[in-house]
Amino acid sequence: MLAAAGVLVLLAVAALIVPGLIGSDDQGHGPSAQSPASSSPTASTSAPTGTPSAPTTPPTTPSATPRLAEATTEATLFLGLLNSNRPKSAGMLACAETKQLLAGQLLLIVEPPTKLAITGPGVSVSSYYPRISVPFSGTTKGGVALAGTVDIMDMPSHNLCVRLITVRP
Repeated sequence: MLAAAGVLVLLAVAALIVPGLIGSDDQGHGPSAQSPASSSPTASTSAPTGTPSAPTTPPTTPSATPRLAEATTEATLFLGLLNSNRPKSAGMLACAETKQLLAGQLLLIVEPPTKLAITGPGVSVSSYYPRISVPFSGTTKGGVALAGTVDIMDMPSHNLCVRLITVRP
C-alpha cells in the first residue's frame, strides 16, 4: 500500500515536471513570450506610451461556456469507459503527449469493479497549460474510494483531450 502511494506521488511529480521539459509546444504562452501587438512596429505608434496594449486577463468569450460543457461530456465518456472496464478505449481520449503517462496512471489507480461519476461542473484552470478540470468521485478496486479531477486540455485551436487525472486523498 505504501509503495502504491509512493508511485502515485511520483506520477504526480512527473505530471508537473514533464510539461516543463518538453517545452517545444509552448507556442508563446510562457511568461517570456511577447504578444504580437508589443513586437509590431505599428503598435507603438497607435497606443500612447505607458498604456497596456492588451488587457492582462484574457477576455471571456462566448465560446468558453460550450468548451466547459464539451469538457464535462468528454470527462463523462472517459469515466464511463473506465466503469465498463475499457481502459484502452478510455486511453484513446488521451492527449498525444500524455497518452503513455495517462495509461500508467490508469494501470496503477483504476481496477475493476469501478463506479466513478462526475460530481460537479468543469472549471477552467490557467496554468502552464490551459485545462478544464472536471471533478469526479466514486470507487475502484471493488470499494476503494477515489476522488479527484479529470483534466481536459483546453487549447482553443485543438480538439479537447484527456491530459491526466488528478487524485485527491
